[in-house]
This record gives sequence, structure tokens and C-alpha cells, in this order.
Amino acid sequence: MYRRLTPLIAIALAISLAPAASAHQPVVLLDTDTTPSAGPLLVDGTISFAIRASFTKSGQKKAFRAALKEGDIFSVQYLIVDKKPESGLKNSLLPQLVITSPTGKKITVVMKERTPFFESFTRTTYLYLSRVSQPAEAGIYSFVITSRARAAITVAVGDREVQGEVVRGAVQAPTPTVKPTPAATQEPAKASPTPEVTTQSAYTMAKVKENNSAASCWSVISGNVYNLTQWINQHPGGPSAIASLCGVDGTASFNAQHRGEGKPTQRLSDYLLGALVK
Repeated sequence: MYRRLTPLIAIALAISLAPAASAHQPVVLLDTDTTPSAGPLLVDGTISFAIRASFTKSGQKKAFRAALKEGDIFSVQYLIVDKKPESGLKNSLLPQLVITSPTGKKITVVMKERTPFFESFTRTTYLYLSRVSQPAEAGIYSFVITSRARAAITVAVGDREVQGEVVRGAVQAPTPTVKPTPAATQEPAKASPTPEVTTQSAYTMAKVKENNSAASCWSVISGNVYNLTQWINQHPGGPSAIASLCGVDGTASFNAQHRGEGKPTQRLSDYLLGALVK
């Protein structure tokens, strides 16, 4: 009896001591993120982010940036969810990803694999299409994604599983103030204050209410803001189940629809914009 229990105890200990599964921090690119300067900035490009870009037709662009330091590793993966339409498209019809380094070097990501990867946090199977890993240049990397058909992709950046900061809009360094030579009764000029940076998490209820249609559907669920536009026609319960959440706090309705399910908001991770600012 003792000999039978020993292997079971060892297995149980191994499972209990294993590190908890973690996932890349999701960032959804908006339709207005058409250039790197307009798109979000990953303040530390070594932290793991999952950038979600969805397109409805050919010729659309979405973009973002990532900051790295000398000595960092520049790590990027191009992935698609293992389901149609993406999994059924030829590589030539999937969105093109072009990366520009701080010194102006361009990397056109070449898709050369379709390796399955099961992401346990959201229980989703992805396909790796390309992976890049190399020493980083110091500065800002720009990423531009151009669609060639209706499709959605995920660009994974970084590999450190810690909470990272995302900034939207132009980030300007403070302009130094030139001090005039003071006269006997003149006080030195004061330096200009550092410009305030608006982070991606600054989503208000007023902004949510503006996006209240199937064309642009934002909803608040459990204190977070989600862009559910792409999910409306994909929801297994039909479009009406999502349309009722557009432009409102849909927490009660969402919880009622998914009563009894464990952590139902995990399925929304690809659509997360940020926390609601009250």
C-alpha cells in the first residue's frame, strides 16, 4: 500500500509546486491606431504583451511601438488562432508585419512555420507563424501591420511575465527652458513642468457611452472596459447577446448569461482595453 501511494504523492507534489500558468498582457489595437505614433507604446518591450489586431478587409493598417534598452533581447512572435478564417488563409493573405528599429532598419516578418501552441490561461490553441529573437537596439521600435484580407492576428512582444505599462498618444520629453541672465532684481525663470502622460487604462464611462453600436461596441464588465465589436458576429449565442452590452455597464447582464461558469471574463482577454476610470 505504501509503495502504491508514494508515486501518487510525488505527482501531487510536483503539480502543487509547479508555477501557475500565466499569459501575455493583452492590448487591443483600435481602428484609430493606424500609425506607430497614433498607436500604443509598450514602455518596456521586454515585458510580455499580446497585441491583438483585427481587420475586416484588405488594405487596413494598425500600428504600435515598443521601447527597449541596450542589452535587452528583442523578442517578437507572430501568431494566429487555430480556427477559420485565419487558419484557412495562405500566408500571402495574412496581414504583413513590418518592424522598424530605432536606427531605421526594417524587418519584414517572414512566415515560415505553423507550430501549434496551446495557451492554457484562455484555453486557446494558437499557431506560431514566425519568431524573432535578437539583441535589441536602444530606443523605440515601430510595428506596422497591413491587412491583405479579413483576418485577425496576435503579435507577442517580450517574455517577462510581470505587469507592464502601456501609453497612448505622443510622448514628448520636457523642453528645457533657457534661463536669461538675471538682473539684480530678477528671479531665475522656472523650468517648464514635465508633460502629463495619458495611459491606455484611462477609459471613462462617457467614452464607453459614445461607443454604443454594433459598428463600435464598448462595454464595462467587472470594472474593465472591453471593445466587443469583433465579437458581435462571432458570439455563439448570436449578435443580440453582445449588442445589448454596447455602451453600458454590462456586468450584471454578462454575469447572468454566464452564471455557474468559472471565470467567464477570461474569454474576453483579447478584447480588453483597460480599467474603467471613475
